[in-house]
Amino acid sequence: MGVSQAIDPQREELCAALAAVRERTLALVAPLCPADLERQIDPILSPLVWDLAHIAAYEDLWLVHRHADVPLLHADLAATYDAFETPRAVRGDVELLDAAGALQYLAAVRERALAATGTHGVDPVIHELVLQHEQQHVETMLQTLTLARLDGFDPPFRVSAPSSPTPGAHSGLEFVPVAGGEVEIGACAGRFSYDNERPPHHVTVAPFRIARTPVTNATWLAFAEGGGYERREWWSDEAWAWKQQEDITGPLHWARRPDGSRCELTACGPRDLDPDRPACHVSWFEAAAFARAHGARLPTEAEWETAATWTQRSWPSDGEAHVGQDAFATAPVGTAPQAAADCGALDLIGNVWEWTVTEFNGYPGFAAHPYREYSEVFFLRGYRVLRGGAWATQSRVATPTFRNWDLPQRRQIFAGVRLAIDEEDA
Repeated sequence: MGVSQAIDPQREELCAALAAVRERTLALVAPLCPADLERQIDPILSPLVWDLAHIAAYEDLWLVHRHADVPLLHADLAATYDAFETPRAVRGDVELLDAAGALQYLAAVRERALAATGTHGVDPVIHELVLQHEQQHVETMLQTLTLARLDGFDPPFRVSAPSSPTPGAHSGLEFVPVAGGEVEIGACAGRFSYDNERPPHHVTVAPFRIARTPVTNATWLAFAEGGGYERREWWSDEAWAWKQQEDITGPLHWARRPDGSRCELTACGPRDLDPDRPACHVSWFEAAAFARAHGARLPTEAEWETAATWTQRSWPSDGEAHVGQDAFATAPVGTAPQAAADCGALDLIGNVWEWTVTEFNGYPGFAAHPYREYSEVFFLRGYRVLRGGAWATQSRVATPTFRNWDLPQRRQIFAGVRLAIDEEDA
C-alpha cells in the first residue's frame, strides 16, 4: 500500500541529503578522464569506477530491493560489486563497468530509489545507512586520489583549510587531565548508529591525561630527524620487521623537493610541510613507536570516548570541526578553541583520524545488524580502532561514538596520533 503524498519532513530531509551527497560524488570524479577512473591505483584500494558502481549496487540492494521488494536492476553484477565476493586485490583484474557505464548505473538506481521512497516511504535506518555508505566510499576514493597524485587535479568545490590563530602554540605533547570514573561508552538510542557502536555500556576508566591536540608535523619531524625510525627499542618486533621491509622513514606522503625542502604530497599537488598541521598518513606501528619514544602511549578507545565529551553543547560539526571532504588537506591543530571538549582537548572531531591501542571487537551484547559483514567479520583479526574522523570525513559520520578500523601497517588512511599518559606518570 502506498504512503500518503502529504509532505513528510523526514523524507524531504533524507532525499535532499542523498541528492547533496551524490552531487559531491559526481563533482569529485568529474575532472577525471575515463582511464584514471578505470585503472587500479594501488592493490589495497579499488579502481574508482568500482567504488562508483558499488555505491549504485548498494543503494539498489537496500533502497529498492530490500525496502520496496523490487528486483535488482542488474542482478548479474551483484557479485562483482559485493565487497566480499570481489576483494580489493582483484578488482583491477575483473571485468567492470567502464566509467560511462558506472555513471549510468548510478543515475538509473537513483531514479529507482526515489520512486521506491515515493511509494514505500522512508525507513530512517536504511536511508541513513545508504547515505553514510556513499559518504564513506567518497572518503575511500579520496585516499585513492591522494595516492594517485594526478597532474592538475583540483576540483572546483575545494575550499582552503583554516589557518592557525596561534602558530607554534601546540606540539601534540601538551596534556590535559581526564577524570575518568564509571562512564557510558557507545551510541544511545534515538540516533542512527552502526552495530559496532551498540549497545551502550558502562566501563570504569582510571584517571589519565590525553594530549590537547594531535601530534604536529613539527614534532613528528623532530622524531624522524632524531633517529625515531632507527631506534630499535621503540619498535615492536612486528613493527620493526615491517618498517625494515618497507623502508619506512617518515609519514607516507612526506617528500623532499630538489632544493632539499620538505613538502607533503596531496591529491591536489604538493604543499609545504606546515609545522602546525597534524602529522598524517602514519600507521599504527609508527604511532605506537612514537608514543614509546615520548614516554607515552596511545589511548584506549574507552579513554578516547571519555575525553570526547561535551556536556554544555553538541559535539563540533560543520563550521568548527575540520570535516566535509572539501579541503583536500588537514588544518593546523587547534583552529577552533571554542569547540574544545569538556576536558580541554581540541580537534577530537575531524582533521585526522586518531589511532587507539584497542583491537577492534564487538561490545558486550553486540548483535550484528543489518548484516554481519559490516563489522563482525573484522573482530579480533588484528585491526586497530581509530576515532574522531578526518578532513575527508563527513559530519554525519564523524561522531564521538563512530568506530573506524584498519590494519596496523596501513598508512593510506587519513590517520594521525593523539597521545595519552597515566595520571601517575604526569
